[in-house]
Amino acid sequence: MHRHCGQCLLLPPAFDACLALFKYEYPVRELISNYKFQAGFAVGRALANLLANTIATHHQKRDTPQLLLPVPLHKARLRERGFNQSTELARCIGRHNKIPVAATICRRIKATPPQKGLSALERSKNLRGAFALSTADIPSHINHVAIVDDVVTTMVTVDSIARLLRNAGIERIDVYCLARVSPH
Repeated sequence: MHRHCGQCLLLPPAFDACLALFKYEYPVRELISNYKFQAGFAVGRALANLLANTIATHHQKRDTPQLLLPVPLHKARLRERGFNQSTELARCIGRHNKIPVAATICRRIKATPPQKGLSALERSKNLRGAFALSTADIPSHINHVAIVDDVVTTMVTVDSIARLLRNAGIERIDVYCLARVSPH
């Protein structure tokens, strides 16, 4: 049985499902912050392994995505941080569940201020035109993709990427994340 939040019922997202490991609250919020901003790779690996195991359990009776697509960072942010946390999560999930990772199909082409602290409307404006998809790099047999991100807040980022994937003909799109901000 699928549960949908009120926001998803009123404004359905471009993706089909979101699998979040945790609610984005203490202590998970602090663990993710450590991983992301202090290069806490041990914490990141532990969280990624938990997510990979959850995905494996979730897909025991369901079809597994054919491709994992990490949310990209702009090249300036990548230089600043030194790694893309979503790509690292996707690689762990991919290894554990034998799903290829396509880290170069989606690019962040516009440098934007951080999303943290912005409202849904501000996030939407902030991300307008921020992503580009290299559709020529998506194999023609691919029809099920999972977008991987660390935290899903207002869903604006993953929804923007899902819309590009829908326009490219992808039939089923899932989202995998470590944590999701509760819509309530």
